[in-house]
Amino acid sequence: MEVAKRSYGVDVSSYQDTNVANYSGAKFAIVKVSEGLDYRNPKATNQASTAKANGMMTMAYHYAHFGADSNRAVQEGNYAVNSAKQAGVQPGTYLACDWEQDDNNNTRGGTEASANALLAFMDTVAGAGYNPLLYSGASLLKNNVDTARIIAKYPNSLWVAAYPLGNGVAVTEPDFGYFPSIDGVGIWQFTDNWKGLNVDGNISLVDLKDDGKTVAQAVKPSVANPQAQSFVDELGDTWYMENGKFYPNGTINIRYGARTTSDIIGTVTKGDCVKYDAYSRHGGYVWIRQPRANGYGYLVCRAGNEAWGTFK
Repeated sequence: MEVAKRSYGVDVSSYQDTNVANYSGAKFAIVKVSEGLDYRNPKATNQASTAKANGMMTMAYHYAHFGADSNRAVQEGNYAVNSAKQAGVQPGTYLACDWEQDDNNNTRGGTEASANALLAFMDTVAGAGYNPLLYSGASLLKNNVDTARIIAKYPNSLWVAAYPLGNGVAVTEPDFGYFPSIDGVGIWQFTDNWKGLNVDGNISLVDLKDDGKTVAQAVKPSVANPQAQSFVDELGDTWYMENGKFYPNGTINIRYGARTTSDIIGTVTKGDCVKYDAYSRHGGYVWIRQPRANGYGYLVCRAGNEAWGTFK
């Protein structure tokens, strides 16, 4: 089965309908089959079967608990394979690793160690005949994983979440004037409320095939009304447009400019939510830009390989 690029799809877990056919217009469905080493989605079998009956390409995903532990990643890879088969999602299609920061999954183990663990998982599912994918938020991947290594081995294997309008906003179509500024994206999750149905909405950016072979295609969306996705400021620093939320681990200074010598205009502390619209890498730091009533504030979210908080 093939699904052409620019096709819509949904991803579902136990929180969504058992009958995936209720999500009219979706050409593919990505079903949560497992989590960690001891959870299987009780709706997975029915969700997969109703997706297939509705003519959707049916894929699977596993919610990771292995962080940067490669040995555990192999164990979870095997558990995900067995869970997918049990749910009726057979080899030849796609099996994704959902890798997010939470109490069970530490994504702050270092970009190289995290990439090693993710590749260990992906190699395991690939060895079982599945086409591996890696899912996470755009910001988390940029700051916590050496994604160049991932896509060098598995081209266009990134399934990236980035919501231009934020969480909970009903969206029917993606705005390609806004696009996750990251290479290797095969599927873009552009909303968590597709058509107001309270289900994640995705769009394929490459042709998808469930023959077990990775489809390597250049991902260059054509934009009818292109908007600048990056810009260079007056200091010569390149900024990339991205709407996101940053949650600091501790107190961080907000500055008038994106320099450690710039005047301090405020602070954020642990528990705060910083909404930002752009980021830049320079001087050994990753900076984010915070829109404010009287302009912008700038703060560091990462120093070298050390993240100073989490992203959503």
